[in-house]
Amino acid sequence: MPETGNPMKLALQDQHLWAGGVMGEQSGWQVPLHYGSAEEEAQEVRRRAGVFDLSHFGRIRIRGDGALDLLEQACTADIGHQEDDTSMPTDIRCEDGDVIDNCRLIRLSSFWVLVSKPQDRTLALRCLSSLASRTKAKVDDQTTKTTMLAVVGPAAESILQAVLPFSISGLAVGEVKFGSLMVARYIAERVDVAGMWGVCVSIPNMVAAQAWRFITKKAGDNSIRPAGMEAWRMLSGGGQQSPTES
Repeated sequence: MPETGNPMKLALQDQHLWAGGVMGEQSGWQVPLHYGSAEEEAQEVRRRAGVFDLSHFGRIRIRGDGALDLLEQACTADIGHQEDDTSMPTDIRCEDGDVIDNCRLIRLSSFWVLVSKPQDRTLALRCLSSLASRTKAKVDDQTTKTTMLAVVGPAAESILQAVLPFSISGLAVGEVKFGSLMVARYIAERVDVAGMWGVCVSIPNMVAAQAWRFITKKAGDNSIRPAGMEAWRMLSGGGQQSPTES
């Protein structure tokens, strides 16, 4: 949460307002709670698909020669055996005894990304930065620089396969695709949300509005209705649960 106490704004806040989003504060962020009816949004996700803006979840990049050593110290999961282009659940142990649970660690060929619950982002950043100060690892917060969208639902895979310029067909839960479209790098992570097919895509803020408008309005029959955090809570069992790899 920012020190001023003023809620932080998502890069797509204007897009949410134009779509009729009712905004509310969660963990120091202004997020879309719903776009008219959370119940209808949850039903649409279960029936077909929906797109959520989860950009308030933490995304912390770890890289450099000491990154693996840092993560082996901080993570409870077996990081040393994690393969490239995968994600796995882990908790984080801080040196002062604090434990941050229900994180996801994405491993790519040249860096890692830790995805945390919104309320744990500041603590996770502090814990990892403290360890990095004694290693050659570099830790930087990508949360305010990128946008993370989750597309979820039984028809999500076929819809995205038809509209995305890269293939996501056949990705297993925990598999990750990383690449570039023009100058914009993306990370696409296959996730499970309450037993439903889902994918989380992180992209730079500079292309986020264009991507949002396309998927919600300009994709024709493949357009997907936006859903807010109240629908997310209904689908994921309450709270600010992150997508899981189960």
